[in-house]
Amino acid sequence: MKEKEGRKNALPFICDIEELKKRLSLSEKKAKEIEETARVYPFRIPEFYLNLIEKEKPACPIKKQCIPDIKELSKIGDVDPLIEEKYSITPSFIKKYPGRGVFLSGTQCAMFCRFCNRKRLIGKDHNIKESHKETFNYLEKDKTIKEVIISGGDPLTLPLDEFDYILMRLARIPHIKILRISTRMPVVYPDGIDKRLIDSIKAISPLYFIIHINHPKEITEEFSEIVKKLRNAGCILLSHTVLLRGVNDCPFILKNLFEGLIMLGVKPYYLFQVDEVKGVAHFKVGLKKGIEIMKLLRRELSGIALPTYVIDITGGAGKIPVDYSYIKKRSGKKLLIEDLYGNIGHYTDDGKRSICSGCNICGKKRNFKG
Repeated sequence: MKEKEGRKNALPFICDIEELKKRLSLSEKKAKEIEETARVYPFRIPEFYLNLIEKEKPACPIKKQCIPDIKELSKIGDVDPLIEEKYSITPSFIKKYPGRGVFLSGTQCAMFCRFCNRKRLIGKDHNIKESHKETFNYLEKDKTIKEVIISGGDPLTLPLDEFDYILMRLARIPHIKILRISTRMPVVYPDGIDKRLIDSIKAISPLYFIIHINHPKEITEEFSEIVKKLRNAGCILLSHTVLLRGVNDCPFILKNLFEGLIMLGVKPYYLFQVDEVKGVAHFKVGLKKGIEIMKLLRRELSGIALPTYVIDITGGAGKIPVDYSYIKKRSGKKLLIEDLYGNIGHYTDDGKRSICSGCNICGKKRNFKG
């Protein structure tokens, strides 16, 4: 990593096999597999996160998320399955949906997650920052953009002056009304979020924080403390979770996670089906299993603790919600509907046709006759 890219000295990263061997009991075979995998997909693990690993447990969900696996060298999947490059207005701005886009702050993260959908970029020698000026110029001109998601890489690993500049520069663009920050930092290295960063964040309101968290073991005391500080700074907190085989593909694990988050004031937002990224296929959960999990969660959780289960369609078509179909049969206007416990009830779908009120919010002038 170049000195300028990220707060290198502030974060104790483990990023070579010799350091990893000092902390974990690795067989010679496993160590060679990690080295081989890391030549293609490098690894970086904050010591804080590494210490969460249950070393005697081969199936430890923390270990699976951060330690390279030889399965990552599989040829299954695409390098860029969401064809982000096609939708890139500049090398650091992706615009797929109307009115919003993703600002890529850099290519470094506090931890290189093994299931990352940007494995093609993260930890690699791509100087995305060189295009930031071009991106700012574009955003100032495109007045249709109302919302910007600051992602990357993890924006919170940037030097504070760079992070602050991006945040303030975007906030000063009059037509940009909503800013989101996507981060894993509160989970993998909470000490990286210091008072200076919190003070910088306080200047922006509203500011949405999307925290990527996958397992209840990641809800540590340190994470909880950072969440409290972010809430006190006025941030609106949501979470992303990726459904990962062997990590959290169990309704009881996810129930525990989502309940824990909502009690801290973090709204579970999305549960993602894993993207079809090259090197990630071993994490993929069957869609039928995912739907079964969501069905049980809908029965067990409060609505505010329930995320939306989505697939980001391969080929760049965007996110779609995936859920169990509760409407079982229609006969004319009569519907047979299954409840959360498998019982069948009915509903009469006899609502009258909706009529435009002529409010013109949609921007289309209509000759309304009440």
